[in-house]
Amino acid sequence: MPKLTQDRVLGLVVFAIGLFITFYWASADSETGLVERVRGRSSIGDALAPTVAGTILTLSGFWLCLSAKGERMLSFANLIFLVSLICALGVALGLMRWAGPALVAYATGADYRPLRDTPPWKYAGFMLGGVSMITALIYIVERRWHWSRIVIAVVVTLTLALFYDLPFEDLLLPPNGDV
Repeated sequence: MPKLTQDRVLGLVVFAIGLFITFYWASADSETGLVERVRGRSSIGDALAPTVAGTILTLSGFWLCLSAKGERMLSFANLIFLVSLICALGVALGLMRWAGPALVAYATGADYRPLRDTPPWKYAGFMLGGVSMITALIYIVERRWHWSRIVIAVVVTLTLALFYDLPFEDLLLPPNGDV
C-alpha cells in the first residue's frame, strides 16, 4: 500500500471537494442544468461553471494522488506557500470584483450596472483580476520575476474571457452577474 504523504492527503482533499462540487453543490445551487434551451436558443446553465470547476478539481486530485512523492509531514515552508497562495487569490478576486465598477466610476462617473455587459467595461475586472492572479501564482511557484509571465497571463485570461463570452449572448463574465 502506498504511503500517505502530504501530496496524497492534498490530492484526496481536492478529489473529495471536486466530487462534492460536481455531484452535489452544482445541482443543488442551480436552477438550470449545464446548458439551457429556451425557444430553440442555447444559453449557458447555472450549473455549467461549477460543474466544469468541480470536474477539473476531481481530475487534479486524482492525478495528484497517483503521482504523489512528498514528505510525510507538513513543513513551515508548506504553510507559508499555502498562505501566499490564499493571499494572492484573495487580492486577485478582490480586483476582479471591484476593478470594473471602480474604473467605470473613475472614467465615466456613471453607474457600473448598465455598462457591465458593454466592452471594454465587461472585461475590466475579469482581465485585471485574472492577469494579477495568474502572474502572482506563477511568481509564487517559480520564485522569480519575468515580464513574459504577464504576457502569458494576459493571453490565458483573454482566452478564457473569449471562451466564455463569445458563444453565449446572455453570459456575464464574473463577477458582472453579481454587480
